[in-house]
Amino acid sequence: MTVDIVPYRPEMLPQVIAVWNAALGGLFPLRETVFVQNATASAHFDPEGLWVAVAAAQRVVGMSLAKVAREPLAADGWLPDRGWTSLIAVHPSFQGRGVGRALLSRAEAFLRTRSRRRSILGGDPGHFLPGVPHVEAALAFFAAAGYEFEGEAYDLRRSVAGYATPAAVMKAVRAHPDLEIRSLRSGEEGQLLAFLDETFPGRWRYTVGQHLDAGGAIADIMGVVRARAVLGFAHLFHPASRLVGPSMTWTSNGADPVAGLGPMGLAPTLRGRGLGLALLDRSIQHLGALGAQEIIVDWTGLTRFYGRLGFSTWKRYRHGEKVLR
Repeated sequence: MTVDIVPYRPEMLPQVIAVWNAALGGLFPLRETVFVQNATASAHFDPEGLWVAVAAAQRVVGMSLAKVAREPLAADGWLPDRGWTSLIAVHPSFQGRGVGRALLSRAEAFLRTRSRRRSILGGDPGHFLPGVPHVEAALAFFAAAGYEFEGEAYDLRRSVAGYATPAAVMKAVRAHPDLEIRSLRSGEEGQLLAFLDETFPGRWRYTVGQHLDAGGAIADIMGVVRARAVLGFAHLFHPASRLVGPSMTWTSNGADPVAGLGPMGLAPTLRGRGLGLALLDRSIQHLGALGAQEIIVDWTGLTRFYGRLGFSTWKRYRHGEKVLR
């Protein structure tokens, strides 16, 4: 059966979602709202980077999405040396026929036309995946196409049930009576952004700025506050959040009592005092009070840190990239 690679059209959306879920939905169930948010409605979306494979009667049997930065990622800038292959999937009944390779070639060609010399698998602005899922067939597919892998990332998960604040966290909080760890309040946006400009001026500053610009609640940021200064933050997501955070991309339907957490970080002067765990503790408590029964942390290598408060590995990824010639 002939398969053609054609540009995406909006009316193909339900079929694109169906193809992804047929191929990978058991591990990574994709919703239309998330695809639109992170792909076609993203500031980084270029229609020439989204391709679909169609068979007889215009049946969609595969898709690929590539991105380049189309606005500066705060202090990280435009990252002109790289582009991203964000998603690629082929319906199981059409796998093994060269369809995936043809879709990947279109993604790489798009990156070349934008003068990008590196194709990075996942981790794009508004990412779906931080890398290649640790699935043997997926890793073998990209390796055969010339991609090299180095390093891993993890999504972590824990139940809220039975959680109790550890004694070490209570000790750290008592040792710093000058600090508050709480949800930030209206009017503290400037202090938050000033902290991020100083401490995490790149991608994290960019994504928090996007959240606020889209009308996201400042209360979805847990802060470490001294007087009027913000000295730490944790970005929280829950079903009522304005945007679907990457930590909640792969929850089944968006209405489950699941919440997400991250990124998070402290000012250098506060590190090494147990306050990172205190910030994590307060975030867990806050999300639990909002009705969350489980909490997901996405794209981290800090398994030991989060493991201290009971998080365990949920999903595993490999970082992969290829030099384009």
